[in-house]
Amino acid sequence: MKVSFVLNGETTSVNAPSNTRLIEVLRKDLALTGARPGCLYGTCGFCAILLDGELALACMIPVFRVSNCEVTTIEGFMETREFRDIEIGFHRAGTVPCKFCCSAKVLTTHWAITSHPTPGSEDLRRAVRAVHCRCTSYARFSNAIRYSAEVRRKRLHGRKR
Repeated sequence: MKVSFVLNGETTSVNAPSNTRLIEVLRKDLALTGARPGCLYGTCGFCAILLDGELALACMIPVFRVSNCEVTTIEGFMETREFRDIEIGFHRAGTVPCKFCCSAKVLTTHWAITSHPTPGSEDLRRAVRAVHCRCTSYARFSNAIRYSAEVRRKRLHGRKR
């Protein structure tokens, strides 16, 4: 089956059986290895991507589902100014996720602070629970999200006097 979609800002087409998972197409056919196949059941969050701007798990999405959609992987997201906001926030929090979960934590943070520019404790709790990796404490990941949101607000709206 031929599937056409926008991948990291560019129109892309792939030929794959319709039941093939998006994570497999991204990694094997398109050589985009940032999203990681962890549990393959949708619970670990390591395969996070943005699908039409919403956080999604590539291991749970059959490739036919992305037809005419926009998919953003960490490779494409790293080219944006929004990535720099998160990078600064993670640095300020002293958070250095492992290579296995880093892309998922970055995209989860972006989704969280886009949905809630000033995330409350429940918003932070939901975002932190989206990626199950023990390389970073939940408190540090929460702080990284909070600091990233602050950096983004300042960039978008300037400093308040």
